[in-house]
Amino acid sequence: MAINVLPVHLVNKIAAGEVIERPSSIVKELVENALDAGATRIDVAVEEGGRKLVAVTDNGGGMDAADAALAFAPHATSKITVEDDLYRIGTLGFRGEALASIASVSHAHIRTRRAAEESGWEIEASADQVGDPKPCPAGPGTTVSIRDLFFNTPARRKFLRTINTEFAHISEQLARLALPHPQVAFRLTHNAREVTLLPAVDSTRQRIVDLFGEDVGADLLAVSRRDPKLAIQGLVGSPAAARGAAKWQFVFLNGRYIRDRLLSHALREAYRGLCQGDRYPVAFLFLELDPGEVDVNVHPTKVEVRFRDTQMVHGELLAALKETLNRSHLHPSADLSRAGESPAPGQTGQREPLGSLESLEKTPASEAARQDSIRAAVADFLKSTPPLQPRLSFPEPLSRSAGTPLPTATLPRDPFVSSSPSSSPPLAVSREYVSEVRDISDSPRQGVLQVHNSYIVTQTDDAVVIIDQHALHERILYNELKGRLAEGKLAGQRLLIPETLTVTAAEADAAASRAELLGRLGIEVEPFGPRTLAIQQFPSLLTGRGVSPVEFLREVLDRLAEDEAADPERLLEGLLSMLACKAAVKAGDPLTGQEIDSLLARAAEADKASSCPHGRPTTLRLTLKDLEKQFHRT
Repeated sequence: MAINVLPVHLVNKIAAGEVIERPSSIVKELVENALDAGATRIDVAVEEGGRKLVAVTDNGGGMDAADAALAFAPHATSKITVEDDLYRIGTLGFRGEALASIASVSHAHIRTRRAAEESGWEIEASADQVGDPKPCPAGPGTTVSIRDLFFNTPARRKFLRTINTEFAHISEQLARLALPHPQVAFRLTHNAREVTLLPAVDSTRQRIVDLFGEDVGADLLAVSRRDPKLAIQGLVGSPAAARGAAKWQFVFLNGRYIRDRLLSHALREAYRGLCQGDRYPVAFLFLELDPGEVDVNVHPTKVEVRFRDTQMVHGELLAALKETLNRSHLHPSADLSRAGESPAPGQTGQREPLGSLESLEKTPASEAARQDSIRAAVADFLKSTPPLQPRLSFPEPLSRSAGTPLPTATLPRDPFVSSSPSSSPPLAVSREYVSEVRDISDSPRQGVLQVHNSYIVTQTDDAVVIIDQHALHERILYNELKGRLAEGKLAGQRLLIPETLTVTAAEADAAASRAELLGRLGIEVEPFGPRTLAIQQFPSLLTGRGVSPVEFLREVLDRLAEDEAADPERLLEGLLSMLACKAAVKAGDPLTGQEIDSLLARAAEADKASSCPHGRPTTLRLTLKDLEKQFHRT
């Protein structure tokens, strides 16, 4: 097979395939060039999600005729002159192939002028054709216009998503570029309509508020740590503010947005034990490191980097995060802000008896709604504080006499690990006795009790069965919700006063593109401004159960925006699981005997009742042989 030297236009198209994935890639390359040119104001204009036009205008240093003539030349750059420069990259762009690659798959045009010159210059390029610079009127700075992206590569153009989706990617890309440069003003327009306006500010926190809203920027903790080699600054959310997707973690190195597993691991470790395993802390972290200590030339998009001393970077970031979390007040507080409001029908804070989905979707009105709301808020606060002493709660029928003390059993540390005859759980018996028995007037059937308001203990002919009440109820609700969806959509409760939330472009696109899916869940939202959604309808299953419509929808949108190409049915199953989890009885909730009996009765009819929708076991079975071994009776 003969070896051929590829023509320049084909080389550029190959390079474009590595660098230019979609219109947002063009925004990234052009804005990075503007920032490297010293711009303090950058305007981004987009048409049809970037398919028709991406234009970036800046007030940076501009170019003269000689520079303009080389702008579209392959591997032409002002940021590298000698080989040693590759090992100390101090700019955002440096490879020199971006403009040439972009021009190979679009119609490109540059208009530029240096501030000291009277006349500007313009140059055009399309496919493999590059024109000569021509004098033109122009303001100081540069405007680069890219039209008809992928016009000569229709196969790649077909892979572009919808206009709204592509614009959401552009908006997200601009946010990554604007966050580390709060002193630079940004403006983004789509189809001649202003979407984002970010004035130059002195505070990173203010830039976050301008981008994502007050609800994100207000609940942030300052991070600061300085090492001779590494400086760390940033803002992180409290554990309570953790989100359902990792896209709210922004990490920057020397002003460049990066993704790094090492740094993500440090974030997870810092928050371990503070938030649930399926939640992701909000973080805006800015690292400054000697350019000689990091290689940014390991990926064409420059998003991945390689550290010379990975353990040092990981250790310093982990220490900085732990210092911040350790000195911060992270205790939960009661939310009484809505106590004076009259909730919508059904939002009384009272839990219906555990039974069918129909009973859970009831929404009776209440004259004492305000008082119930206050009591529910206080109860939630008190439940968040652990009791001074552990207590074993059980119905009276299990005790031979009401005053007979029973020993307190200490269960295995992980009660979800099933036991087997060959591997007995380390069941130890405390010498302390419970001094107080809670009398449940409405007691469950003989041989059933509730432990620590979290586990239900019952028995069979040859075993003791311990049930996680939350996991079991979650499975029952999930099964019933799937059955209800097979017949139609879930019931929704219209809110008397719609609740609003600030969203990103990606979240707004997810809400619009998945409106039918949300409707099947009983959720209805409408645009309420450029970056605001109004919740008009909320699932009846969740009303009156302490679930915030805003927080629930935010978590739903996080999941939808995380995987835009996911199969709708798979997405729906994940959302049903989340809905069932929110509606199910929680660990720590005391149950009446009627509720316990109802839960066990419905468990007998439920499919896959041995595990919750997330895969956690619902029951732990200890055979009599296991117990006899622990008590040395065999």
